[in-house]
Amino acid sequence: LAQSCLAANIPLFHISTDYIFDGGKNGAYIETDTPNPQSVYGKSKLEADLAIESAIEKHIILRVSWVFGALGNNFVKTMLRLGSEREELKIVADQHGSPTWAGAIASTLLDIAKRYDEGNPIQWGTYHYSSQPTTTWYEFAGTIFDQAVDFGMMEKRPKIDSICTEEFPTAAARPLNSVLDCSKIITALRTPQPDWRTGLKEVLSE
Repeated sequence: LAQSCLAANIPLFHISTDYIFDGGKNGAYIETDTPNPQSVYGKSKLEADLAIESAIEKHIILRVSWVFGALGNNFVKTMLRLGSEREELKIVADQHGSPTWAGAIASTLLDIAKRYDEGNPIQWGTYHYSSQPTTTWYEFAGTIFDQAVDFGMMEKRPKIDSICTEEFPTAAARPLNSVLDCSKIITALRTPQPDWRTGLKEVLSE
């Protein structure tokens, strides 16, 4: 894709992930932090980032985290399904990150494309983009259920118990810290950092 875009003299927009980091940092990750992916998924995404950076100058690599939306498989849809099936759920509470609405990601990329199309200068490179505030899967689940009850999608909120990552093993290692520092994109591309709770309302409404 990068080589084809280079040949056609058009920019490439690529979506990357927080999984290129190992999650061991204290504090939010910035774009220049050293990657150390812990899963095949994270390693393959990092390889793509590096391939694009070496192949084409005019590119935007957007590293996102905890993506959710009305379509596809994601945490919000899983919680809505499980919450309607069970009265009690165990949710991981020691992984920190920022849920990000797919609609906000799409709008951001479209805005950058529009500015480029209008002839405005674009600072190419890698950017972190996620919503705010930082939360945990446990807190995220609680907000999902609260909003779902308000929307009339559920009769009552299921009981949720907090557990640690060790109590919920997964095939792929998930970073304990997925918090991304979005200062660069806010400054360089004038892109605001949205509130994921607003995005969640959009998804539940949809």
